[in-house]
This record gives sequence, structure tokens and C-alpha cells, in this order.
Amino acid sequence: MLGIIRVLTMQDEAAIGLHGRLIEQRYGLPVTSVCIPDQPKGIYDDITDREAVPKIVLAAQQLVQQGCTSIGISCAADPALEETRQAVAVPVYGAGSCAAHLALTSASRVGVLTILDEAPPLIRHILGESYIGTERPEGVRTTLDLNTPQGKEAAMAAAMRLQEKGAEVIVLACTGFVTMNFAPELERTLGIRAVDPIVALGAAASVRWQPHHDEAQAG
Repeated sequence: MLGIIRVLTMQDEAAIGLHGRLIEQRYGLPVTSVCIPDQPKGIYDDITDREAVPKIVLAAQQLVQQGCTSIGISCAADPALEETRQAVAVPVYGAGSCAAHLALTSASRVGVLTILDEAPPLIRHILGESYIGTERPEGVRTTLDLNTPQGKEAAMAAAMRLQEKGAEVIVLACTGFVTMNFAPELERTLGIRAVDPIVALGAAASVRWQPHHDEAQAG
């Protein structure tokens, strides 16, 4: 089972499980989801990133104790990725790094759409010479700002700027884009591929899960 850690604190179980259900529906991978406490606006700067690290590590340890055989961090900045890998003995996937790797399988000019001032460092590192630039939707500071009519309009305008810079594919470097189902709309509107970080995480996790699942079914 894949344990998904949401970095936005929520009370509604359906909302907490949204990203996990997307993975279940797309890849048939069993998922359980939790969110970390006391992060009502998620992670959007260095301070909230640092605050989240021990919470993510603890959540991962608890999920493994509950039987999860892999962990997914549902944040494109990949907070606590290395710390969590050191703390648990199962594979740990970061949504942002998975999206960056997937983008490189289909294009050599990749733009990054994020709510941060700059591309998350790990995404930037993975993209290397294929990175063509970053854009942030105007007026958007946190993931909550995205899921509004103004946020969606600003996000589309920012994606257009990346396309004008020459991007052949766009990494959606915030899982808030997943919640608003932005990738399909962006692709329809601009005719350019958008990499959804949760879809990318699910793809990476399913590669390892499928052989084990097949063996269990055969046994």
C-alpha cells in the first residue's frame, strides 16, 4: 500500500484522500492518506517548509507502522524527502521530483509553473539544461489561492508565458494544481503537455507495486 502525506492541514477526510483516490483510480494502486497538523496554508516558503519536515517524517513512520510499503509526499517542493528516506526502510517518492523526471521523457525544453518565487531546487536540478524558466501566477502565494476563479485565470496566463518562452512541456510544481484538475484544462487550452505531480508520483510508485502485486496474485 502507498501512504500519501498531504502537507495542507484539512479536517475533511474526502479532501485529505483526494490525491490518493486519483492514484487509485488511474493505477489501481491501494492508497491511504493522511495530512500533517498545523499547516493550514500548506508549504509556501522556507519557514513553512522547515516547520513541515519533522511532521512529514513522523507521518511516514506512522504509515509504515500501519503497513504501508511505500510513501508519497504530496508536495511539489519535495519537503523532507531525504529526511524521510533516512527515517523509513521503504521507497519514498516526492511529487515534484517525479514530475520533473517524467517531463524529461517527452521533451527537452521544460517550463515550471509554481506558487514559489523560483522553481523548487530538486526540480531545477533534475531538469538541468532542459529547464527554460519558471512562472508564478500573479496574486497567488499559497495553494489555497489557486483554487479560485482569479487563481485559475492567473495560472493559465502564467502557463502561456512559459509557452511563449519555448516550453514544450510544463511541470505543475504545486499539488494545488492537482486539486483544481488544472492539467487537462491547460492542455486543452494551450495544446501543450502539462505534467501533473500526483499522476507522476503514482506512475513511479505503480512501477514497483505491479510486480509485487502480480506475484501475490499468482501465489
